[in-house]
Amino acid sequence: MPPPETTTIRIALGACDAPQMISERYLQEEGFADIQLTDAGGLAALTGAKADLASLFVPALATAVDGGKAVVGLGGLHTGCAEMWAPQGVATLKDLRGHTVVVNAKTPDNLPYSMMAIALKNAGVDPSEVTFVVQPDADLTKLFLDGKSDLLFLATTGAFAFETNPANKGHIALDQAKDPPWSQQDCCVLTVTTDWLRANPVAAKRAFRAIYRAADSLPKDRADAAKVATDKGLFGGAKNVELVRGAANMVPYDWRMYDVAASMRFHAQLLNAVSLLKFTPDGAVTKATDLRFANELAVEIKR
Repeated sequence: MPPPETTTIRIALGACDAPQMISERYLQEEGFADIQLTDAGGLAALTGAKADLASLFVPALATAVDGGKAVVGLGGLHTGCAEMWAPQGVATLKDLRGHTVVVNAKTPDNLPYSMMAIALKNAGVDPSEVTFVVQPDADLTKLFLDGKSDLLFLATTGAFAFETNPANKGHIALDQAKDPPWSQQDCCVLTVTTDWLRANPVAAKRAFRAIYRAADSLPKDRADAAKVATDKGLFGGAKNVELVRGAANMVPYDWRMYDVAASMRFHAQLLNAVSLLKFTPDGAVTKATDLRFANELAVEIKR
């Protein structure tokens, strides 16, 4: 393979993205010299020209492309890093009919709302059967703890911290990492802008190869990865190392096990059903993904 077109790579990562945290050595082996990591929001970092590569939730990727954002998903990394919490009086998602849930927005680009809407639909509850109240500046965790909202979406460090919050009297109604069919889907997709991919196809494949090799090297306890990230000042720095460790330990990194195209179709079908996506499921795969590198690397990288 030729050398990368650029030796600079800027990666936006979440606290569940342990492979990216420890990817520096592998990226150097692929020809990158200037490696920058940021915990800035993935889609905003990509579209704001602050990152070249980011990890996006599948619904976020689908709705971004549907909304005209010039980004494309190149491959999956892990299953879910998110949870949905309900009060003790709400045993399952099916029991949310007639209940009130506060959200900051009811738009396709609001991830908590879109994830809750499709989770409800998958459980057989139309979102219209739940009273969603929009409060743009609301502290959703506080409202849940105060008993004023009956479903709470949390991911990565937020989810891990909430589990041990003494004020939390709720229970997990959906665990993306453990509950099928969510646990059988890619949660997050490694994504780039279409312009960057067009200008740097070799760099894109080499970056993906580095991240996948890093994923294969990880132990079950990602304490070292969390320390690397927080020592760099990411995710609030060293004081949050245990939170990041917990988030990184939430998910498996069996990137070969999941089918990104099938995951995109699964999410797109549900997003269609709740009127949050115009693309058909097959259209979402065609427009929002380019899986050639992931398919090649699944063969090229030996276990």
